[in-house]
Amino acid sequence: EARGDRGRSENVISRRPRRPQQQTTEEIAMQIKELQEKLNYQIRKQNSLSSSFDNLQKLFNEQEGELKDLREHVHRLKLMPSKIDVALDWVVRGVGLVQEHLQGQHQEQRREDNDDASIVSF
Repeated sequence: EARGDRGRSENVISRRPRRPQQQTTEEIAMQIKELQEKLNYQIRKQNSLSSSFDNLQKLFNEQEGELKDLREHVHRLKLMPSKIDVALDWVVRGVGLVQEHLQGQHQEQRREDNDDASIVSF
């Protein structure tokens, strides 16, 4: 019910608003000057924030580029073990081929030595 009473009192016609006193030219000029100072302050503040935002954006872009490079580097490093395994396989195969070649040369030399020995014995 208290709310209802309050609602009813709002519907009551209020007094006419007071007419503001007429301001002098000096007072109006003073208010304009204050508003101009506030506007200038807000403009400086906005320019400063804009500059800070630009710096942050530049920093973000640089960091984003570095992060991309780092991701690529990590990806390459992750592939390294398999590349090392492949390289080791090739080294082992190469060593095996060299050993086979050396054994083949050694056996040929033995045959030649044996052939030379058999020729001498005739």
